[in-house]
Amino acid sequence: MSDQRLWRYLAENASGEIERGEILATGSAQAMQLLAARGVVAVEVTELATAGRSRTGGRLTTAQVADFTEDLAELLGAALPIHEALASLAEGAGKRTLREFILRLEASVRSGRALSEAMKSDPARPPRTLVAMTAAGEESGQLAATLSDLALKLRADQALRRDLAGQLAYPAVLVCFIYLTLVFLAFFVLPQFETVFADAVVEPPPETRFVIAAGGFLRSYAIWIPVGIVGLVWLARVILARIPILASRIRRAVPIVGPALWRLDAAAYARTLGVLVRAGLPVNRAESVARDVVGDPGMRNGMSRAADRIRAGIALSSALDEQNILPDDLIRQVRLGEETGDLDKFLLRTADRYERMARTRLSRALELLGPVLVAILGACVAGVIASVMSGVLSLNDAVF
Repeated sequence: MSDQRLWRYLAENASGEIERGEILATGSAQAMQLLAARGVVAVEVTELATAGRSRTGGRLTTAQVADFTEDLAELLGAALPIHEALASLAEGAGKRTLREFILRLEASVRSGRALSEAMKSDPARPPRTLVAMTAAGEESGQLAATLSDLALKLRADQALRRDLAGQLAYPAVLVCFIYLTLVFLAFFVLPQFETVFADAVVEPPPETRFVIAAGGFLRSYAIWIPVGIVGLVWLARVILARIPILASRIRRAVPIVGPALWRLDAAAYARTLGVLVRAGLPVNRAESVARDVVGDPGMRNGMSRAADRIRAGIALSSALDEQNILPDDLIRQVRLGEETGDLDKFLLRTADRYERMARTRLSRALELLGPVLVAILGACVAGVIASVMSGVLSLNDAVF
């Protein structure tokens, strides 16, 4: 479907009503044939754009995936056929990327392919979780319920990320304000005193010399310091990506934040695995998909080794316990779920608890970070003023 293009059509249906919309086809003739297969007669077909040439490069955002999943689940729950549900979603899609994705799926489904197969080969590359959940829903005959469960998970993930991003905004603004304050002092305040100390016979005290040197450094490299910090962060990520085990240990060693992020990864794994198992997917297939949502590379490597043990016939709880990558209480819940046959319920309940715990810890850490940054700002300004005044007093002592 790489040569398909997007066509805008004007057509007349069996009742004589005029329909307008968009359709994917390799040419105008195929567009008319596809419209005829729907039971409408094309009046006008005009090429709109080449499919896939959207501003986002054809990739779907997390919000678009969540919207699509939720809306499709609702339409399928209303007993609408898949191709009609997709056609309806395409008409209401606001973003071109999402609209083209839905139109490609609709064309594939009308040609006789399964929805999951169409998703798997689509150039928009939807998340593996969506593809796996769709396949599980098709196998079980409960596609609407399966997609509804996935939509709830995606919305919960969105809400969590939105909350954390909102809480990070205030500390980020404070960090920028601290830097801008130091730049202001370096450019507009310290130069007035540097001329005084330069003409003085007596050398200023060490703290004054340090502040003056720091001000000169900021004036020379103020623009490049943020660039250097971003570069160092990028370099650190590249290096740590090559040593995932060490990266995981460093990440977990960060006070408060490390354990909270570890539990968030464990919660994401447990929730995805629980949703897939509830949809009827076998544990070995569900585990390979759930592994993709984990951000910790060391944890993913451990899960890959555990997957090999699962394929060898070892129980999920035992395989994960051998790797020592997940919290002990999560392993216990998995074992209880395997023993009772309610693995999905135990996993989802544990994921809810972990998310609440992690959100609480991160919120407290971010709430504490604000006053700490304000104190740092005050200490920087007070330190500059105290150092300058110390130098001025040293000049007075030399004179008198």
